[in-house]
Amino acid sequence: MIKKLHSFLGNWKMKKAELKESVEELRNPGRGWYQIHTFSAEKNFPTEDLQWCLGDRDTLALVFIDIGYYREQALDSKCLSNIDSILDYFSQSGLDMILRIAYDREGRAWESEPYSFSQVMEHMKQLSPILSKYAMHIYVYQGMLVGSWGEMHSSRFLATAQMQKLKSVLDNCLGRHSFLAVRRPSYWRTLHLNGESEFKRTRMGLFDDGIFGSDTHLGTFGESPADEAGWGAAWNVEDELAFEKKLCQYVPQGGEALYEEEKAEERSLAVTVERLRRMRISYLNRVHDARLLRLWKGLVWREKGPWEGMNGFDYIGRHLGYRFCVRNVSMTAMREKRGAETQCLWEISIENIGFSPCYQQTRTWLEWKDDQGQTCTKELILELNRIMPGEIKTGTCITIPAEGEVRLFAARKQDGRAICFANVPEGGKGVLLGRLVPP
Repeated sequence: MIKKLHSFLGNWKMKKAELKESVEELRNPGRGWYQIHTFSAEKNFPTEDLQWCLGDRDTLALVFIDIGYYREQALDSKCLSNIDSILDYFSQSGLDMILRIAYDREGRAWESEPYSFSQVMEHMKQLSPILSKYAMHIYVYQGMLVGSWGEMHSSRFLATAQMQKLKSVLDNCLGRHSFLAVRRPSYWRTLHLNGESEFKRTRMGLFDDGIFGSDTHLGTFGESPADEAGWGAAWNVEDELAFEKKLCQYVPQGGEALYEEEKAEERSLAVTVERLRRMRISYLNRVHDARLLRLWKGLVWREKGPWEGMNGFDYIGRHLGYRFCVRNVSMTAMREKRGAETQCLWEISIENIGFSPCYQQTRTWLEWKDDQGQTCTKELILELNRIMPGEIKTGTCITIPAEGEVRLFAARKQDGRAICFANVPEGGKGVLLGRLVPP
């Protein structure tokens, strides 16, 4: 708690920085564009072939590992060693992993999957130690091994009891470090029968590889209203979007956007953005669907403000996930009583202008130099991951004054990865809040 202080006139002042909003891309963790990197589990991991394809534009990588070769046998030591090598490589790449392990990557799940569910369970249990080992580096684990392209459709293993068993194994090996994701909101509800009370406790989000592909996102949604269909069934678009907006306050959703022949050209950029915002989309495929992405590049954001005139692809990409912008800062010089040491009470207002919250814990701090030139820091009382899209929250901090610049920094707690703010840089790192001037 902040101790109550009393203000006295004639004390330290702050020359406030401009705090202009930037429209530049921010390479922040846990959000953004990704590309797919596909591997066959029975083949040696080709490290040398990957060097050229991990560019500096992405913040995530979808790692797809095909285990279809082992559909009717246990995963052998070579397979497990190859998977370990793949995950080790990506854990050191600086990219957050979206991991999908599946039997099928050609849309023929019935031909590629095992005949028995016991074989699927054996494979999941064999994978558990490796998943546990790299859980800190797996941002999202998509699917449950089954379905065409690992997307949990066209499979014989999607009965509720089967999904519950697979979920249990994944929960145990990934713990609280990684998020799980299922293909449809109806699957989420089937696996969480206690209703919305489970939103705050769950680690399971969604992935949608049919965004805009049809009115129902290629079967992601249903046709009936929620009150008629029931909790575990697929709902119509409006009810599913309302559900996703609530659920994805706590867990991420991402996927692929598709070109729909009949309606893609008619859909405005504003309507597209509104759909992605309602879904709280935090990551998308940078390559697929190329036709839709080209279309987005030809659209222009018209709303007045710093984003006016930007093409749709860049506008969408820069709003994927969270995007924090410092909107205001104030400093009040205070003392507990006359003659006591002066302290500075900072109040810093930050807005999330992205499509989604930040889903991982953060730390935020002020930084300045004291009279001897030593760097000093003090934590800001504010959790960035609590700021919902469109919200502004104010954090507070008390510091000892020293003449010169005061800057704001943020990082992800689990690994210290920097989180950049969407403010135009003004020399140096972090956000320049202002310059303290002595009495």
